[in-house]
Amino acid sequence: MDKVKVDLHKCFGINKLIEEFDFSEDNVYAIYARNGLMKTSFSKTFKKIQENRASEIRDEIFDEDGSAIITIDTQPIKASDIFVIKSFENSYESSSITSLLVDEDVKEKIKTVLKLKDKFLKLLENRSGLKVAKTSGGKKVYELEPTIVKDFGFSEESFLLNLSELAVIEPSYDCNNITYSNIFDDSVLKKIESSEFQEKIEEFVKKSDEIYNNYSFLEKGNLTLPKLKDILKSLEKDKFFIKKNLIVLDGSIEIGKSDELKKKIDEIEAEIKAVPVFQDIEKLLSDVKGSALKDIIETNPDIVKYLKIENMQQLKIELWSSYIKAEWTKFSELCNEYKRLEETVKDANFEDSPWKKALKIFEERFTVPYKMNITNLKGAIIGESIPRVEFSFEKDGMVVSLDRNKLEDIDVLSQGERRALYLLNIIFDIENRNILNQETLFIVDDIADSFDYKNKYAIVEYLYEMAQNPKFKMIILSHNFDFYRTISSRLGVSSDNRLFASCSNDEVFLSKEKYQNQPFVFWKKNLSAINCVALIPFMRNIIEYGDDRNLANIVGIDKDYMLLTHLLHQKEETSNITFGDLKGLFKSYLGNETYLSDVQEADSVEKKIYDLADNINVNNSELEYKIIISMAIRHVAEKHMISSINAYSGQLMWEKRRRQMTGNSLDFMHYISSVGNQTRELFEVYKQIGMSNDIETLEEVNIMTPENIHLNSFMYEPILDMDIIELLALYRKVKQM
Repeated sequence: MDKVKVDLHKCFGINKLIEEFDFSEDNVYAIYARNGLMKTSFSKTFKKIQENRASEIRDEIFDEDGSAIITIDTQPIKASDIFVIKSFENSYESSSITSLLVDEDVKEKIKTVLKLKDKFLKLLENRSGLKVAKTSGGKKVYELEPTIVKDFGFSEESFLLNLSELAVIEPSYDCNNITYSNIFDDSVLKKIESSEFQEKIEEFVKKSDEIYNNYSFLEKGNLTLPKLKDILKSLEKDKFFIKKNLIVLDGSIEIGKSDELKKKIDEIEAEIKAVPVFQDIEKLLSDVKGSALKDIIETNPDIVKYLKIENMQQLKIELWSSYIKAEWTKFSELCNEYKRLEETVKDANFEDSPWKKALKIFEERFTVPYKMNITNLKGAIIGESIPRVEFSFEKDGMVVSLDRNKLEDIDVLSQGERRALYLLNIIFDIENRNILNQETLFIVDDIADSFDYKNKYAIVEYLYEMAQNPKFKMIILSHNFDFYRTISSRLGVSSDNRLFASCSNDEVFLSKEKYQNQPFVFWKKNLSAINCVALIPFMRNIIEYGDDRNLANIVGIDKDYMLLTHLLHQKEETSNITFGDLKGLFKSYLGNETYLSDVQEADSVEKKIYDLADNINVNNSELEYKIIISMAIRHVAEKHMISSINAYSGQLMWEKRRRQMTGNSLDFMHYISSVGNQTRELFEVYKQIGMSNDIETLEEVNIMTPENIHLNSFMYEPILDMDIIELLALYRKVKQM
């Protein structure tokens, strides 16, 4: 698996994405994509292919069919090539536990048993009329086995796991010639359970016996009136009554013409019609399925007592046990082979199984409050039931064990612990593919979300181990830049494989990450106008958390921190600060004073901020552009508020250390010159005098820009995650005020 080509159109929010992933040199790609851009849509598209549901790929919002053409080394990708690890699936349970529990020898024995089981169920299908599996609503539905389990009330939902109980059940009424589906059909059951049937069926059988006794040539279960009618039809069709051919009934009644036989039939029918109960039952059972039931009753009169509502459940057991008895040789063969398998399973060492090893990987690295064990080990191994994991909690020597459903019901796990449980099941699936040496493309969608740092780094370590398998290729997506950066570093992702997602003209593009490490390292080595401005909030943080060296040489500004603050807020000296004033700070705090050619020392920094912001477009999605546009937004907003407040001649109110203050604009501006959080303070007073539309715009400024501008090397994801389109739209609105 060297090259994976992806051509997506209208895929769950991705309008268009065309990309080639080259795994020939590095088997991991790391993609940073802000929320809502492409991450979940990308994963969902691959998940549909993994589940063989590619036909469902579409734009769900606009209800348009989508297409996903994905190839591996020029060949169409297969479902088995893909494994999608979503950020979280609450009820996800691994399908690989069985494979991890047993070795190849046991697997072969399991195959033998399962083949015998399938053959025996086919025999039961023929006798019962129920299908082993059928298609309903376009889906495969298993009918026979679940019906048997339900009828016997078994706790284990498997035919195999209940063999020992089935083997000792003896039918008290042999009815193997009766078809289960002819009785336990919904429409037939409705007839049987009707008051008319329940009240009259016994009298019907009694009168039927009397009539049959009157006509000795008839015999229930063999020659019945319906069969006599069929004989008449056949004789007439075959021209039997020619010359002196005749039939003899009961050794003495000679019939030489079809009319004579018809007369005899009419005579019997007339006697039947003279009995009201016969007419009622005949009418009730007049359709095809009813006639089949009537034939069963006439052929097997002993069944009538089982057709009482209170005995219907017992009839089910009699039918199944009769079928098993009738096929006893094949049933015994299945039982004997299954016992041999049980002995093998009993002696197996599961402590050394791949399942235990996978569980150990999880328990050693991830912090969760429980221990786990499989309670239905036999059923899980054979694959006849989903492994049931029991969770054990211990406190002061007391152990409480809960199954997963109970654990979910009482809702005691944190979101992180739920995600850890999901991750455990994912590990089972991954380890199974590892054992099978199965070449796989993993799509990993923000797997570390909602984990604490310990568990987050445990995930990183496990992804690192996955990356060591040459058969595993990974595309790891994240909206969290810190996690993306960590993955790229810890997994040693090559520079060409570290990608940023962006969107332009409704098309998603993946481009090589510009910085490769921290953007600040790149910026301070390349002091262009854009990078110089972008470094201002970062350098301000360095001074805030370190020593202020007092290099500022501007009247009214005696601290380096305050000099840079003047460039993040609109202050009295803001417009006078030049790049020449910053040069000494860049050298002292960042170790570089060499400006690139687009920086002139005499240029006003504030004016450059506006010039740069005015030239930013939707394709400029890198961090530095978002910082500059945020700074410009704040400056324009504060300029507007300061101008409006200064022009106001009335009284204003503001809060000072939780005390309500009142004064004119001059009083307030004197107060504001020495406070922190200037934008918010200005806004609270501006709301008293501003227009409603402008107030709404400035509220957006307060929401989108304040924390974004105060960034450091650890926490610059908020502004990075922000859409450049949103920032540009806000900048336009602020400038229009």
